[in-house]
Amino acid sequence: MTILPQNIWEEGLKMSELLKGEKILDKRSPHLLSFWPYYLFFLYYIIVNSLILFALDDIVAWVEGSLISVIGDIGTTIVLLVLWWAIIIIPAIIFAILKISFRWMIFYFLLAVIGTYAIARLGATIEQLLYVTVGISVVGILLTDVYRRSHEYILTNFRIITKLGFFGHKVRDIFYSKISDVFLEQGFLGTIFDYGTIIPVTPSGIGTGEDSAKVAIGVGGAQKVGPTEVGVGIGIEGEKSVKVARGRSSFVLYGVPNPSQVRKLILENMAKKEAAPYLERTVELLEELVEKEEEEEEEKSKKK
Repeated sequence: MTILPQNIWEEGLKMSELLKGEKILDKRSPHLLSFWPYYLFFLYYIIVNSLILFALDDIVAWVEGSLISVIGDIGTTIVLLVLWWAIIIIPAIIFAILKISFRWMIFYFLLAVIGTYAIARLGATIEQLLYVTVGISVVGILLTDVYRRSHEYILTNFRIITKLGFFGHKVRDIFYSKISDVFLEQGFLGTIFDYGTIIPVTPSGIGTGEDSAKVAIGVGGAQKVGPTEVGVGIGIEGEKSVKVARGRSSFVLYGVPNPSQVRKLILENMAKKEAAPYLERTVELLEELVEKEEEEEEEKSKKK
């Protein structure tokens, strides 16, 4: 086990935050490929919007040659606008559902609304909206890399420190004595390029989430009784949930290189902390026995 120089704290946490007797054992940041879904998300917008820009004249010609040409230029603009909405909104919805985060869906929805307003009121063109979308996506890739680099995971002989310094400051301390389980998750790419996510789970449930499946069945009917109609309905609903290891990238060791080595280091320190209370209790009992023997000897010497 290699102990890192203590001046490494100057890069992240302050020296004053190092506890008495605490030593740094390892320091990690997420692997470049661990954020591949985010890079791919923005890369999709760059590629698709660039392809539409390249073939925009042909698309406009096709639209104008269809039945929509009866409506004129307004019809062409509406079709292109609907196409642009579908291109940016549908992937954002899928990404939001998969990542359980709706911020990007809201962002691209607002972008679509602003773009529509710009065309309707400010005289903007579809071509300009496509260029703006490409530009925003390029910035998104750069910000994703900055976000990845802003994660720091520090392992000491006392605790695990997870830190995020992206447009703010988040720090989580997890003492080894509070960890009940350590979960390692590696996907297909993680197995090939040797990176993975380590989730320390505490007895209170920190580091876990729930996956649930819900089924609802309803039956209803109506019967005419005299001048009125009477309806009856029956509904049955069932839900099953499973607790799973899960956490935000700022609260777990997300996508760290060589995760097996990191997990082993955590388990070794957990084992040391688990044994410590028993050793302390043993020392206390020995001290009590020694004190008792000393007292007995003093009493014997007094009697003599």
